[in-house]
Amino acid sequence: MSAQSTQTSDILFARQPIYDRDATRRGFELLFRQSANAANAPAVFDGEAATRSVLVNAFSEADIEVVCEGNPAFVNFTEQTIIEDLPFDPAFLVVEVLESVAATPAVFAALENLRGMGFKIALDDYARPNADHPLLPYADIVKLEYPAYSETTLAQAVDALRAQYPEITLLAEKLETHEGFARCRDLGCDLFQGYFLARPEPVCGRPLPAAQVRILELLARLNDPDAGIDEIGRTVSEDPYLSLRVLKLVNSSLFGLAREITSLDRAILALGLNRLRAFASLLALSGLQRKPLALQYIAISRSYICQTLCEQRASCEGPMGFMIGLLSCLDAFTDRPLADVLAQAPFDSKIVSALLERQGPLGVILDATLAHERGELETVPWDELQAMDIDAETFMTAFWQSVATAHQQMEMFR
Repeated sequence: MSAQSTQTSDILFARQPIYDRDATRRGFELLFRQSANAANAPAVFDGEAATRSVLVNAFSEADIEVVCEGNPAFVNFTEQTIIEDLPFDPAFLVVEVLESVAATPAVFAALENLRGMGFKIALDDYARPNADHPLLPYADIVKLEYPAYSETTLAQAVDALRAQYPEITLLAEKLETHEGFARCRDLGCDLFQGYFLARPEPVCGRPLPAAQVRILELLARLNDPDAGIDEIGRTVSEDPYLSLRVLKLVNSSLFGLAREITSLDRAILALGLNRLRAFASLLALSGLQRKPLALQYIAISRSYICQTLCEQRASCEGPMGFMIGLLSCLDAFTDRPLADVLAQAPFDSKIVSALLERQGPLGVILDATLAHERGELETVPWDELQAMDIDAETFMTAFWQSVATAHQQMEMFR
């Protein structure tokens, strides 16, 4: 995917090439750009939202290998986005640490972890005449901000960095003239970027709406198998819609409580971890699109049959089964291929492999559920189910239980 007319698509991001001393492209910096079609753009720039937008669009909406021509993508990271998990291939991403990022223990630990995963770290807008930046021990690349230096201080910075970190790559950025390029090249810089070489060009496409991306991230957090009730509770409390609906739910006739619960903390305790995870996931999913109630019913019933079957195995947790059934409907809710949707957020690898490749016990359970749902009983993997101690009677019992539960819980969507 490359630059296209914005009349038929939105701007996903802009790319600016990075060259080596032989004028060969060695990477591209991906820059946030507000879509020309976007309305109500925020008055204050949000660096964290910009980073997430670029990452999601580059690694899911666009073909990153095509956009960057097989070279790595340099993307700006704020302090918060550095600390968050990165579900991307380190071969195609350079984490560019903004100059505003503070040198805190959390940042040190996050950068150490990223390097251990194979990510390259670049320090952006470096303007010091020496090598005393506290994040330099974690850096593979230093981007020298050429306009911030005089001829003397630039030479001092290059000499100091080379002396203390001989293996580091020096990238001269914001080059606007041939004179500046030649000076940086003669001083021994390795890579070069700026308007003199090439201006940023837009890369266009059709991004997933930001609201849908947020909901997918929420679903991933809700269904993290390592998350406890406190963490799930915090996730729910961060979303006013979920908080209100959880309170409404716990006070509904489904639970028959003698006294109304008005505290979210008490509501969470009343529901318990598994039930809270399930209900919050369903509520989040219902916000993806205004889809027919029939689709919501399919999502609920499929989730519960997978959960019930999964609970038959000691090594297969029910919440994971529930999530498999729920996420198997995401393509219908978002009108996009399931693989593309799952790439939007860091879902558990077992869930992804079960959904896309039908691997493991979760994949067998989903495969059987979908075959039964289509009325193709001859394609249900009965032998594999039997090996998991799930016979035909157990399977059908789970099915009828899920039907009853789905009918009951459709009330919360009305």
